[in-house]
Amino acid sequence: MRLLIIDDEVSLRENVARYFTLKGYEVAQAGDGESGLASLRAQAADVVLLDLRLPDRSGLEVLEAIKQQSPATGVIMLTGYGDVEVAVQALQMRADHFLLKPTKLEALDAVIARVAANYARQTALDYLQSRTAPTCGGDNRYVLPNGLLEQVRLLAGSPGTTVLLQGETGTGKGMVASLIHDLGPRRGAPFVDLNCAGLSGTLLESDLFGHERGAFTDAKTMKRGLFEIAAGGSVFLDEIGEMPIDVQAKVLKVVEERKFRRLGGTASISVDVRLISATNTDLAKAVQAGKFRADLYYRLSVMPLLLPPLRKRTETIPALATMFVRDLSRSVGKAIGGVTPEALNMLLAYAWPGNIRELRNVIERAVLLCNEAQVRPAHLPESLRGAAPRRALSSNDDLRLESVEAQHIERVLQAYDGNRTRAAAALGIHRVTLLQKLKKYGLTT
Repeated sequence: MRLLIIDDEVSLRENVARYFTLKGYEVAQAGDGESGLASLRAQAADVVLLDLRLPDRSGLEVLEAIKQQSPATGVIMLTGYGDVEVAVQALQMRADHFLLKPTKLEALDAVIARVAANYARQTALDYLQSRTAPTCGGDNRYVLPNGLLEQVRLLAGSPGTTVLLQGETGTGKGMVASLIHDLGPRRGAPFVDLNCAGLSGTLLESDLFGHERGAFTDAKTMKRGLFEIAAGGSVFLDEIGEMPIDVQAKVLKVVEERKFRRLGGTASISVDVRLISATNTDLAKAVQAGKFRADLYYRLSVMPLLLPPLRKRTETIPALATMFVRDLSRSVGKAIGGVTPEALNMLLAYAWPGNIRELRNVIERAVLLCNEAQVRPAHLPESLRGAAPRRALSSNDDLRLESVEAQHIERVLQAYDGNRTRAAAALGIHRVTLLQKLKKYGLTT
């Protein structure tokens, strides 16, 4: 985990850095706001320890810049006794915690650990919903269409309801499962996941329910299963359609009775978990074919949720592409600001058979090839460069550059639900410049 300390007090920085380095943290230091933001641009941090009073600018200004630049980063403010009112303002600006100076290292350790844990699966979806929940997310940030987002919120608020996520491979079912957990009251408890494909019945049963010593040849010691480990939290079973019939019966018992036995055991273990499952196959047809239990299917599909393929939600592509560029460029030490309009048009024209996973892979390749301020068409694969169909010009076409620019700005704004700050970032221009263009073209989006 990476910790960034932004404080002009050298002794404090060094003491904190020494303490957390010994605990296995990767620690970076900065003595003012500008160098702190530069460090964050060069390499993302999980948590920033930020002094309210800095020599070059206000800590609140730095906080705002951090949240615009890296919304997934947790920020802990350090304040003096006379700054408590300002600290409250910092919390309103989405700081995650504030501590009064002087602070004991043990207390700071506990707060940093809690903030880091909250952001372990952070995504930019919390950025879209103004931090409805402070713990939603993941390393690969994810954008949902508004209608689907509302369904996710409803499901998150019903912590006992089983959920069945359906959709093609690569549509982000695992991310949505994590999000449902993180937005709900179980978010403080464990979230564990298991892909059921490719596992034999014995191995799958051992992973889910655990086993007693001697239950089978390689069972040298007792092992707790995922249902036991996730007590109070959520279990996500991916590719549940691949689960053997005999294991399905035991999973049904957990859903109905909230009890199970370890493999080779005789004692019943009670457990309170939420079960979220996912499949890219038609379970109803699997039931008809005798490959999936009807009673388990009906219990799992209390609340089915269909994740549409990326080609049917192209309005999310600009946001996804921008987020992937930002995150992946930081991971390789580059400062790439986004995607050019020409490259974005190619991304929008492509069918994306591999969905979000394929988009991320394409952006990763582009980031590796790009040594410029933005990803251009030349950085995209040949298959995408040929994706946009050519059309002969018509005498009725408005060929003025201003008209094309106005249409593109309007399209990007719609993709970001009218959020002008994020649209400006995606367009690679300053927000003030965007406002000027909106006025110039008479756009009110």
